[in-house]
Amino acid sequence: MRGQEIAKLEGQMKRLDDSTYQVNSRSGHGLYTIVNGGKYGWRCSCPDHIYRQVKCKHIWAVEFSLKLRAHVRENVVLQPVSVDTCLYCRSSEIIKSGLRHNKSGAIQRFRCLTCGRYFTVNIGFERMKHNPQGITTAMQLYFSGESLRNTARSLRLMGVQVSYQPCGIGYRSTSL
Repeated sequence: MRGQEIAKLEGQMKRLDDSTYQVNSRSGHGLYTIVNGGKYGWRCSCPDHIYRQVKCKHIWAVEFSLKLRAHVRENVVLQPVSVDTCLYCRSSEIIKSGLRHNKSGAIQRFRCLTCGRYFTVNIGFERMKHNPQGITTAMQLYFSGESLRNTARSLRLMGVQVSYQPCGIGYRSTSL
């Protein structure tokens, strides 16, 4: 339970890499380093783990965080986009014609052999600040009943930095 409390609190854990975490002590007087020792499991630098040789609350917090990250990753579903016809003349004679590059990545460009026009497929995420995976994850978590704070925390695990707080005075939406 104490591990879950640590994992739920804002700013208590910091992920350094896939096998190393830093967790604040509950007294607030230091940091403990948790390292994955491979076949030996997680190792913590706290006195509780060193002297008593038990799984401490810091290790429980890291494991809880990893399970939450895995849960978020498996519940994100993006359907592939299929292009069958030209957007302009509805001809089925289209070919791939290179990539269009923008800040969110490369988008497949198509050319219609009938009308000769080039087009890309609008998947609904144009002019969005974050990637489509982050946006759909946020929507799935929020509409499944998760709080804004927990939704923001889950997105942070994916590398998307958002705030659960309102955008400004008079607004009721989040900065997703």
